[in-house]
Amino acid sequence: MNENMNNEIFICECYNVEHQVVFRYFNDEAIVYMSTHLVKLPFWKRLWHGLRYIFGYRSRFGDFEEFIFNPNDAERLEKIVEFLKKSHDTETAN
Repeated sequence: MNENMNNEIFICECYNVEHQVVFRYFNDEAIVYMSTHLVKLPFWKRLWHGLRYIFGYRSRFGDFEEFIFNPNDAERLEKIVEFLKKSHDTETAN
């Protein structure tokens, strides 16, 4: 693993590993990348969603899944926020 890279992986409070969020950030960049698992759909349903998207259909509700943060995740989330604050302060000082 790159020593310059930091990873924080959060598993949903429901303990379903399909509900996970990964935050990745590099010490020399002022950016945090977030990856999340998307819901698995059967092929025909994905095709149907894709065709609707191509032809401009937009649901006013959007497509949602949920992620429940555990209170024990607070310190790790604060660590990510502090990294962003520090990066912002460094950029504005330059």
